[in-house]
Amino acid sequence: MTTFADPVKSTAFAVYTPPQSFHVQARAHMEKMQNLFMERSFKTQMADCRLSAVTVRALILAGAIPSPQNGPGLPERFPGTMADLLDGVREGESCTVRETIKRTINDISYNSLQPFNKTVEQILYGRSLLETRIDSRDEEETGSTCIGMSHALLKQLSNQHGIEGMYAAQRKKGKAAFEHATVIVECTDGYLLLDPRSHPDYRIFPIPFDGSVTIHGKTFTAADRGSQIPISQIDRDEEWEYCTNIANADDIITKHFIMEAPFNPPENPAFPISAYYLEGEKTGRGSRTIWVSPLQAKLTFKNDTVEGGPERTSIVSFKEVLDDGFRDQLERYYVVGTPPTFNIDVESLYEQFLQFVTNAGIIDEMFREIYSGSQISSG
Repeated sequence: MTTFADPVKSTAFAVYTPPQSFHVQARAHMEKMQNLFMERSFKTQMADCRLSAVTVRALILAGAIPSPQNGPGLPERFPGTMADLLDGVREGESCTVRETIKRTINDISYNSLQPFNKTVEQILYGRSLLETRIDSRDEEETGSTCIGMSHALLKQLSNQHGIEGMYAAQRKKGKAAFEHATVIVECTDGYLLLDPRSHPDYRIFPIPFDGSVTIHGKTFTAADRGSQIPISQIDRDEEWEYCTNIANADDIITKHFIMEAPFNPPENPAFPISAYYLEGEKTGRGSRTIWVSPLQAKLTFKNDTVEGGPERTSIVSFKEVLDDGFRDQLERYYVVGTPPTFNIDVESLYEQFLQFVTNAGIIDEMFREIYSGSQISSG
């Protein structure tokens, strides 16, 4: 996921809690919420100063909760070298693993709405944040984060090639908080790290047992065979490690993401829904990105495929998401300019936005509770 620097200056969302028929009274209600935003934001900052430092959010970001649970063990290693796995074509296979990795990640748009919407669905059933358990599998068509993309890789490796990989959670070395999801396959000569990044050149890292390699400025070191922490990494001045056989890694990474994403970066906090350039000098950069800002109750549409004007950058308030014209505006955003665009059906993304904006008040209340520490005893 992303890295967030504490402390947060304010936990106040620009809350939008629409009436039952949100298309009828939405505009008036949103105007009222926007008028209250600055006052509420200031009051919340004052309240934050009086709170104990030990809050649910602080504990999640520190990796103290949820506690990691042991998984079922490690799968059998692939009976061949890393080169064999990546570029060999075995009986019954129609393509190489390298091609499968490229296609799988390229076909999934990055979508940060998923963890929030799925969490809110469970909160609506009466669960607290710490009681939620989010399943990020099968999000290929609706967009996903590194969590769902890693599951998609594991599924395609198994279905297309009969290869069992390991779900691996990345954290800073010596720390407890898991922040990013990847896949690792153990081969006869080393560990193959598969990282669902936007740039195709930053996804595949073969590391020999008990050896180190430097790729794109990052130094990876592999442990011996059968390790549950098979890979460590040095990137600039930071050290990371990749841990496997954690049964609830999805849940840990998802909660960490939810705690940091609405406040990162501090100067203009928002989290993205992105389509990426897959070739050319802009490879790995966002071709189209919608930035979701709960703190400012707005969406910012960025279209890098057009030169300028309102088609390149536009802002939509949460109130306007509920207007009748928003779906048409979203559909136009898909097609104006040049490819690539989202691999998410317009109707699906539209429904996800409606769900998120309609439930923004529930998300706000969730953060109020975790900042008060009221969920610690229930966790």
